Amino acid sequence: MSVEERQAIAGRVMALRELMYEVVDSRSPLVPEPLRPGFQAALRDLDDRRAFEEVVAALQPPDIEEALDRVGLLGQQLALKLTVIDWAWDRADGAWRLAQQAGSPEEPEAEDAAAFDAADPPGESDPGRRARWRRARKLLAKVLKIIDDLFASLIKAIPGVGEPIVEAKQALESVLDR
Repeated sequence: MSVEERQAIAGRVMALRELMYEVVDSRSPLVPEPLRPGFQAALRDLDDRRAFEEVVAALQPPDIEEALDRVGLLGQQLALKLTVIDWAWDRADGAWRLAQQAGSPEEPEAEDAAAFDAADPPGESDPGRRARWRRARKLLAKVLKIIDDLFASLIKAIPGVGEPIVEAKQALESVLDR
């Protein structure tokens, strides 16, 4: 594994950390307010465990090259995975910026309210802003889903590495994909 390939994977792993913090800490309709403290605690726990750094460090030993090649984390296969992640991130980032420019809707999402009744949903207020935030949420969820491919390959090559990150990431993905 070349230094550039290690740096590319490490860069995406640390970018995932930053993305998760930005989404969770954002005072916006991305994460319902009652769930925010739990996600913040989970991210702090990952940092306390040095989970992201553990993934990066696991890429260092030279004897893992065969395992990484077997799961598609070298050469053209790695380049393709990283290109797809970057492509999805660019789309999600663009949608997120448009939503931020529009501002948060005046009221939280009806579905996020404790009293929400799916059989009798309230009328839509502020549909333009809500549509922008829904698109941003969906595209951010898609980025997290695409990153699963990278982490699934890492876990196959280096058993156990990154599993706590995947658990927190999938929970965040579920909340965004609502």
